Amino acid sequence: MKFRMNPQRAYLLGLWKSRKTSQGVGVCGRQELAEAFVKVCLDEKLAEPDKMQYQEDSSGLRCFFYNTSLRSFLQKELENREDRLRYKNSFSACYFAGVFDAKGGWQESALGVKIPFLVCDRVDEIILLRLGFRAKREGQKLAVLSEDFYDWIAPYLKLDISRRND
Repeated sequence: MKFRMNPQRAYLLGLWKSRKTSQGVGVCGRQELAEAFVKVCLDEKLAEPDKMQYQEDSSGLRCFFYNTSLRSFLQKELENREDRLRYKNSFSACYFAGVFDAKGGWQESALGVKIPFLVCDRVDEIILLRLGFRAKREGQKLAVLSEDFYDWIAPYLKLDISRRND
């Protein structure tokens, strides 16, 4: 089966990259995260409801299904994301919304301002810098200092926990 990238699949790529399971195509984390993953997979017709598997352990809810062609597609897109996400469009906004939903949050600065952060790798940092966002790495966390970053990804966020509470 041939897959093509679209904004919803870019969001799925961001989720999967940040919280992927060792088996199949899946994510591990909060229940809300697993529900968002399942919804995107079912809406995009990437999986059938009766093929989804759920396991609960100490790290949270593990939700996955087996589809080798989808897994290889996601892996290939992950390797090519530096080229795929070079423009500030809905694809890259959805991808970073997926990363933010999976491993992002808010951190309060010394001035009392809430700053969005992502737990991501160097490639994601380079992509954000090329898109024109100011970012500063602190260990695993990447604080995005540009004020317009959150407004850019906000329409694509699916988890309530990721919403800004001002």
